[in-house]
Amino acid sequence: MKIRVLIVVPARSGSKGLMDKNVKLLDGRPLLAWTAESVVRAAVPDSLAILSTDSEHYAVLGRKEGLCVPFLRPSVYSGDSVAAFSVVEHAADWFIAAYGYRPELMMWLQPTSPFRSTAIIREAVAMVSDRQVDAVVGCKEIHRDLTTLFRLESGFMQPLDNQKPTQTSRQQSQPLLTPNGAMYLCKTDYLLEHKSFYPPKTVPLIMNAIQSLDIDTEEDWAIAEAYIKQGLV
Repeated sequence: MKIRVLIVVPARSGSKGLMDKNVKLLDGRPLLAWTAESVVRAAVPDSLAILSTDSEHYAVLGRKEGLCVPFLRPSVYSGDSVAAFSVVEHAADWFIAAYGYRPELMMWLQPTSPFRSTAIIREAVAMVSDRQVDAVVGCKEIHRDLTTLFRLESGFMQPLDNQKPTQTSRQQSQPLLTPNGAMYLCKTDYLLEHKSFYPPKTVPLIMNAIQSLDIDTEEDWAIAEAYIKQGLV
């Protein structure tokens, strides 16, 4: 079987914002397990899902949850300031050395987005083929107009668009889109050659607020627990 999709789940140890968040228990399960379960249940045809981690403890957990852990990430790719692309590139280099070719697609699934569904993973892969696009990015809608988004200039608020009256009504503005960090899928050739998940033919996969939750702080964790308690996931 030739592997078409390389799915990378990045989980380094030593998080400072929320200590060891990738293995912290959320509803009795390590945070990492939520994403691993979704990947395994998605069963994307001709795919390989790997955990990219610098921790043997995380590696043991990843294998238990059904992910392949073919290496421990070197420290040069594991610091706070290491860019996501460097981790992706390291995983791609491993794959090419191991298999002798590039996978057609690479998917990036952060464990900090635990409520990304199995259906989202499957849909993203299908969209590349069905719509003949080069990348799919998980996004959430922002119901704001550029006239109500501001930058600070000399300490004062300046709208991003000051060419028209401020649009405060939800009905007056077309939703903006922003990547939610939950899912990136890109053709490998473009990704590696341009160091970007955003080729010209990139389409959004719109996800709701729950699916888009990215856990980075204690407040985010509390929100995740509240969603679970209310039966929303």
